[in-house]
Amino acid sequence: MLDPVATIREIKKLDLTKLTQEQKDKAIAKLIAIRDLDPFWSFVPNDGVLTEARKAILRRYLKEDDIPQRVDSQLDVILCTSNIVGDSGGNRADKTTTGCIKGLIKTTGEIPNSLKPYQGILQSYIDRAHRKFIKGRVTGVNSKQLHTRVMSVWKYWVPREYLKNGVWEDSYSKEFDILTLYRKGKPCATIEFMTNEQEVKSTQGGELDWALFDEEPDMDKYKETLMRFATADRLDIEIDWTPTEGLTWATNLFHEGIFEGEEIKQEIALFKQTPVCNRYVNPKTLMNIMDEYAKVSSYEEMKMRLLGEAISLSGLVYGSLFDHNIHVIDPFEITYKDFVIYRGLDPHLVKPTVCVEVAMDREGFEYVIGTYSKQADTEVIKADLRQRAIDRKYRLGWTRCDKSADSEIKILGGRNIFLELARGKDAIPALFVSEKFTGSINAGVDEIKKRLKVDPVINSPNLFIFNTPENKELVKSFRTLERDTYANEEKKGMKDRINEGKHDAHAALRYAHQYPMRWMPVSEERPEPVREESYV
Repeated sequence: MLDPVATIREIKKLDLTKLTQEQKDKAIAKLIAIRDLDPFWSFVPNDGVLTEARKAILRRYLKEDDIPQRVDSQLDVILCTSNIVGDSGGNRADKTTTGCIKGLIKTTGEIPNSLKPYQGILQSYIDRAHRKFIKGRVTGVNSKQLHTRVMSVWKYWVPREYLKNGVWEDSYSKEFDILTLYRKGKPCATIEFMTNEQEVKSTQGGELDWALFDEEPDMDKYKETLMRFATADRLDIEIDWTPTEGLTWATNLFHEGIFEGEEIKQEIALFKQTPVCNRYVNPKTLMNIMDEYAKVSSYEEMKMRLLGEAISLSGLVYGSLFDHNIHVIDPFEITYKDFVIYRGLDPHLVKPTVCVEVAMDREGFEYVIGTYSKQADTEVIKADLRQRAIDRKYRLGWTRCDKSADSEIKILGGRNIFLELARGKDAIPALFVSEKFTGSINAGVDEIKKRLKVDPVINSPNLFIFNTPENKELVKSFRTLERDTYANEEKKGMKDRINEGKHDAHAALRYAHQYPMRWMPVSEERPEPVREESYV
């Protein structure tokens, strides 16, 4: 029988450019023969392509609006070099294998043959592994899950030439749950295996170069793990989980962390995988499982199991319709001639007033270019918005304001915020109130949804958001805004409202979408032609 370690070393030394076709065929035959003995080298990530067949499975259980425009793949996760990476996947999306392969790349500096074209992207991991002794950590849910699922995956995929004598048992310490890896016979790395059940004290001490959580950890375990990177080259943490607990601290971590630093560098990245893209999943078996699961589960749970979507008890308003990779774009210049700026305004006196600015071009595409937020009196708000429009050279259309602002506040001597904003010094031009009627909130949301949908003709949505710190809260709202509920919906039915209380930027955007936005050319003043007097 072939020795996988010796064979791999032999083949790696070959210069394929100098081999005859017969020699290449023999080398390939050897690789195929040892594939199951040393599978790391033949790992191929799933593609994440939503073929019509895969979409058909999703349509069996999900509404069309909830089927993603695109899904993430194992390749997306493996190639991401952000400091903190989240892989939120449905059941059998193969998250554990994804984390294992990436962890082995970080630890050994080796990459599977299928990833050779991406070596440049992974080069920082490769260089680090060959420059220093690597210390990694894998944390499972409990001892049973760690030893029956997680460690079996690592045992299967670890490159045999990095094991002592090519054998897992000679490299793994059962007493300490530590795997030692070797390069040319000398120790080059250790990977410690822990569980979320262990006391926080047991996670203290020792330096780390990377850490992986297989399923969502407790927040205190996560925070303690962060402190293990104080002397490392960089922070390097990955969380792979199925979000069975709904909207938790971990989902908030990734929603809050999209914008980092003054240059908006995305150091925190979240990916979502689906089991329908796992090539090892039998589609018929998956449908049999989901058919039974649907009988005892809510619609939101189905989304979670199939899409890795963080569920809420009431349901997310936008769900998969909003895709950060599609709808959030890099800013570009907004010129006076080519764009008209419309604004939605949510004014308050006891909390920040929020104004969302939407630029529309001649093709009807909308861009949320800015969000103003300040807790101040109406005179300050008016002056700020006027100066903001001047500084940014906005060509303003109308501004639509929350209708509730057009009322007297008796405790403040009968003040009317709407009238104060519409009159006097720095008055907001073309300020109108929004409409309020039964279903008006959902009407505004539906308009936004229409613009978020990807038009199949042009393969693009009509609404985009600039990737700036100002728009951070609005992006978060698109990810986390929930539907409002009754206490006993099984009797009353679903409430026709959304839980918008803390989402002021979204409210302002919704007001803007209660009236049609239209692009207009710049009006040019032309002198009347001089009529020549006629003489007889």
